[in-house]
Amino acid sequence: MAITLYLHIGYPKCGSTTIQEALYENRKVLRAMGYGVCGRTLDLLGPRSKLWFPVGYFKSHLDAARDGNAPDMEPEFKALHARAAAAGLHSVVISAENLSAVQAPGLLASAKKYFDCRVIFYFRRQDDWLTSSWAQWQFKGGEGLTAFVRRRLSMPDKLLFRPVLESYLEHFARDVFRVRLLSGKYLTGGDLCSDFWHAVGIDGGLMQRVVSRNVSFSTQLAGVLKESPYLFEDAHDNELTGFIDEQHKGRRGAKKDALSHDMRAEILDFFKNENDWLETTFFQGGGLGDWLKLPDTGPSALKPDLAALDDASLRGVSELLNLNMVVLKELRQDVDKIKRALGIK
Repeated sequence: MAITLYLHIGYPKCGSTTIQEALYENRKVLRAMGYGVCGRTLDLLGPRSKLWFPVGYFKSHLDAARDGNAPDMEPEFKALHARAAAAGLHSVVISAENLSAVQAPGLLASAKKYFDCRVIFYFRRQDDWLTSSWAQWQFKGGEGLTAFVRRRLSMPDKLLFRPVLESYLEHFARDVFRVRLLSGKYLTGGDLCSDFWHAVGIDGGLMQRVVSRNVSFSTQLAGVLKESPYLFEDAHDNELTGFIDEQHKGRRGAKKDALSHDMRAEILDFFKNENDWLETTFFQGGGLGDWLKLPDTGPSALKPDLAALDDASLRGVSELLNLNMVVLKELRQDVDKIKRALGIK
């Protein structure tokens, strides 16, 4: 019997960390059901495995591919198939958000020789994705949300998700794709994990539930922190934001909308051709209408342009708050070190 290989290919800021948490927490149940989950280097996660997924593994492969030295992954997929067969598995799952790179499908294509491949891809509406991206990365460089959105809309490239999907379509048949809208109304069971379990043929009711992971800050908090970009080494420096996470557990609640109706409409108009292509290619020419629709609001209900939120009128106050937060973090770390040295819990 052929072994199915489920390729969960990202996209960044589209729930990959949450899916990986669910795969990890349910790895024992999954193994008992005949599903293997790939860990750090395409090994199969075991009961004592750490929470590792092959993002770094694929990064090195993708870097080589970008340099024109794409490695031959066929031996690795052959070995993975042998391990899965020896374990009596009928399915294997690989999850890595950087598999949404356009070079990735060329690396993965040789898996078809050993597996019945399925491609799973989640995407968000572009206005929501840009907001989430900024609140995860770009604010750390001091760029405001409006400035980031304006910069993106000034680029000639009006595509976000299409390039990677077109690249995969060059190597995998259309009927092996499961392209899903990352929006509760459109997800099986109303949430991401339930939808993912359904995509791989599992009854989600049998699985342990997990909370969403790697949630971006609210735009209001990010708007304060972006006034002090020197607090971050780069866009991926999460030391301070991790500390804030520990002190601010409630940030997973409802978030205020930081984009005006007009700006959201402008973003969706910018990406209209991409959404038309997505609808035609993966939704049989229908299914995105309601998803793309913005609430009807009169002019009086529209938010002011976000430029007002990006001005420097409160920059001094924001910087003071940020510096106090850093001092608090450093003091907390020092206290923890002293308590450990004294054997105090």
